Amino acid sequence: MRSIVSAIDTVNAVVTVVVGLLLMVVTVAVFGQVTVRFLLTALGLNISAPWTEELARYALIWMVFLGAGVGVRHAQMIALEFGVRKLPPRLGIPLRYLSILLCMGFFALMVWVGLSFVDLGRTETSPVLGLTKNYVYWAMPFGAALMILNSVALIIDTHLNGRDIRYAADDAPEI
Repeated sequence: MRSIVSAIDTVNAVVTVVVGLLLMVVTVAVFGQVTVRFLLTALGLNISAPWTEELARYALIWMVFLGAGVGVRHAQMIALEFGVRKLPPRLGIPLRYLSILLCMGFFALMVWVGLSFVDLGRTETSPVLGLTKNYVYWAMPFGAALMILNSVALIIDTHLNGRDIRYAADDAPEI
């Protein structure tokens, strides 16, 4: 079981680097767009760079889904934890596990719906970059599958280490 958690953590380390690179792409693309649209226009040069907006949007979509997948690993998603934390352990812990299982069901639905979008995306082309949109739409099923894996890793890790699942976000490493 520890090897499964370790393998998922290795995948998360790689995904975290990819998210950082995507953030860099978004930053450079948006900076380029602002420079072209406002700075060069103010200097009298009317140049258009529509590819920057499309590139930033697609990189941001991937960044959000991948980042959410990694966030699930240490229960860092938005949650109303104060109620579960205030309950006695006999009620709070099973309720937290139930919420994780419900989330995993939703993530599985996202995989299924995302694969439908991927099929649809094979027939669509982005207007500026000319990419088939299935490359963009793969972010949803891939990110949701990563969320499922990280939910499993969260459950296994807290169980193996004997920690209270309600406080898993408190034990998250600094990234």
